[in-house]
Amino acid sequence: MKILVNLGNVLIEKALCELLAGEPEGYRATALTEALCIEEYRPDFIIADSHSIKLTSQYPKTGAKLVLLDYGLSEDEIASLLLFYNLDGVLSETTDLDLFKKALQAISQGQVWVDNHKIKALVNHADRVVAAGQDESLSKKEREIVMLISQGLTNREIASIVCISEKTVKTHISRIFRKMNVSRRSQLVPLAMKLKFSENL
Repeated sequence: MKILVNLGNVLIEKALCELLAGEPEGYRATALTEALCIEEYRPDFIIADSHSIKLTSQYPKTGAKLVLLDYGLSEDEIASLLLFYNLDGVLSETTDLDLFKKALQAISQGQVWVDNHKIKALVNHADRVVAAGQDESLSKKEREIVMLISQGLTNREIASIVCISEKTVKTHISRIFRKMNVSRRSQLVPLAMKLKFSENL
């Protein structure tokens, strides 16, 4: 199993590569700087943190699973990264090695892995934020727009994706804000997270 590791902290990056290399399962963990020197390097997994994920997401993944290593991000930040980068997993820096390997195994089988304590926090956070509004009152189109907003897309980009005018997108967003009792686009990220979870149930 080939793993590309790209973390903002070089010491943690090196330690993770060495830790995985010492396992009997035959993990081959390589830092991004080394991987760029290997022609046609095709990892099975890419592990990145919030500081390096943008650069890492531009690496030609060729089917590699993208996993975020969380150093204590807020629920909003994790939800936003999950949606924007379409992550396959979120692991805490404190995850023990056995659970880390179990997570990689689950992800390799097509599951999305988020540590239990973090998934509970994300769901509870989304419930609290959404409680003021009624997400059930959103139309299918409004739900789609909420998901696109949470990915950081502009009104123009959303209009292009859903095949409606930019003016119509603005009208939908105003209605969504009113229904959900919010005033900023960033406040819709927890709602998008809740909608994504409910789709996967």
